[in-house]
Parts: sequence; C-alpha cells; structure tokens
Amino acid sequence: MKRLLITTVSLVIACRIAAQAPNLDSVKTELYKVNKVFDSSIYLGFNVDIIYSSDTLYGKYEHEEMTGNYILNNKNIFYKMGSTEYMQNDSFAYNVYGEDKMMIMTRNFVDANSTLFPLKDFVDSIITWYDSAYTITFRNDSDAKVIEFTANRDSLPYQHFAVAYDSTSHYPIKFEMSFIQELTDYPDMPDSILSAIKQRPVKKSITILFSDYYNVETLDVFKDENYVYFDRMRKKYKPSEKFRSYRFVADGINGEDDYDPTIEAPPDGN
Repeated sequence: MKRLLITTVSLVIACRIAAQAPNLDSVKTELYKVNKVFDSSIYLGFNVDIIYSSDTLYGKYEHEEMTGNYILNNKNIFYKMGSTEYMQNDSFAYNVYGEDKMMIMTRNFVDANSTLFPLKDFVDSIITWYDSAYTITFRNDSDAKVIEFTANRDSLPYQHFAVAYDSTSHYPIKFEMSFIQELTDYPDMPDSILSAIKQRPVKKSITILFSDYYNVETLDVFKDENYVYFDRMRKKYKPSEKFRSYRFVADGINGEDDYDPTIEAPPDGN
C-alpha cells in the first residue's frame, strides 16, 4: 500500500501547478511558514494518517488508509508508516520494509524535512508556473486557517489542493488533494471495457491528517545500534538482532573506510 500511495503522491506533485489569487504573496508566506514547521523542528513528534480513495467505476473502488508516527530533530528524521520505517541521522539512512523483510542502509539523505510531504513541491510549483489556471481562496475556520487551490477547468489533471493549519503555530492539520487519472491498471478487464473506461478518467483523492504534536523526550530512535552493528572480523556492517532475519543491503557503505567506531557489536557477539 505504501508504494501505491507514494506513486500516487509523486504523480500529483509532478503536475505543473498554476494559480490565481488577489494576494498571492501572503499565501506564499503562509505556506512557507507551514513548511518551516518541518524544516526547523527540534524534538518534535506527531502522528500522520493518510487516506487514499477513488471514484467507483465499473465495480472498481479503491480505499486505503495508513497510520504512522514521525519524529523530527533538525536533520534527524524518523518515521514509521504501517510496516515501513525510515531513519536518518548524521551518519546513515535506513529504509526498513517490514512486509518484504528488507533493510537498506545508505548515505542518501533527505535534504529538507519538508520534502517528506507534498506541500513543499506544491509551493515551489506555484512560484514557478503561476498563471490563471487555478483559483486560490484563503479563509479562517475557528482556530485554523485554510488555503484552497481549485482548478478553473475540468481538463486540468490536478483539480484541488487544500492546506489547513493552526493559525498561531502554523502546525499543519490537514492536506487534501484530488486529481484525475486514467484507469489503466486492471489487466483482467476486457479490452472493450478498458477502452470505455479510458474515456472516463477516475477522480482520486489523498487526505493527510496531522495530529497529536508533542515534545520528544529522548532521541534514542536515532541511534545506529537500533539497526546495525559493525563486524570487525569481516569489516562489514550487519543488521542488529531485531532485523537479523531481514535481507540486508549496505549500499555503498560496507568496507574499511566506512567503519564507524561508535557502532559496537552487541554483547553476545550476534
């Protein structure tokens, strides 16, 4: 499911976004402040719920939900969404795929925490591709502010994007996005039906809910020992006891030059 959501989000943010608003500069400023919550975070934890759904069409309907937790501390990132886990610190990054029982250790880091969510790419696209294709509305809802982007014509693949956030802290509350996509991933359908479906693209939506912000009391989740240890005899990193049964890939890392003396072998020698 995670791969489906990532693929869908990537498709959405790849579209060139345009906008129309009487006060675009103030909208940009507000969205940058929301992104800054992620990029300037210290000891910040929060929960995320992702809801993906599509229109019902020819008996096909998609609805998936995923819940997870994020911990951010400057450039240190930890999140767990379903069975997928990611952690990066100053030294390494770890991608753990529970369903596939696989862990990848790399030095490929997320450059900015805000890129974990589609808002940053959305804002950058607005700045670059601004024109009259979208209308922006800016309103207050109780203690929250909401910025909405609505397509002015049905032919645009990206139909709607909305950002709700706390009016004081700028902590995000909800991202909503909807888009149009041709239905092409049902190989069991007859060609005649698929041809008809392609004439009626499917509307899909993703909602990301942010909740339960809290101050993190410990940064133990960012310890390399949670994931690996260094085998001095073989001069290679190996998975910790927790991930011992996982397929382990140390992408461009294993070797004498990569040795980190602070990552000790477990007491039992593992």
